[in-house]
Amino acid sequence: MISGLAKRLKNSRINTGLSRKEVADLIGVSEAAIGMYESGARQPSLYALTRLATTLNVTTDYLLGCESKDDNTISLSGLTEEQITIVKMTIQNFRNQPKE
Repeated sequence: MISGLAKRLKNSRINTGLSRKEVADLIGVSEAAIGMYESGARQPSLYALTRLATTLNVTTDYLLGCESKDDNTISLSGLTEEQITIVKMTIQNFRNQPKE
């Protein structure tokens, strides 16, 4: 079993404001499967894991515990596509500024 996967999945789902049923429908598994993933009774397949990461707006590395989701991470959940584009452009503008 992958340590912490169940907790990271559940927290990510809650942070996106989605129910187990909604996530299940979006990734093509049963609601019971999502419950088993979140309880640690079962691990998602590689395909399901990648779909979960995409749906929950996190990386597979985060779900697997290879990276932490710290204060430097910005959640774009709940934003419109236009707002996401603006945020990405703003970040890119900061990256393009000369470093002092």
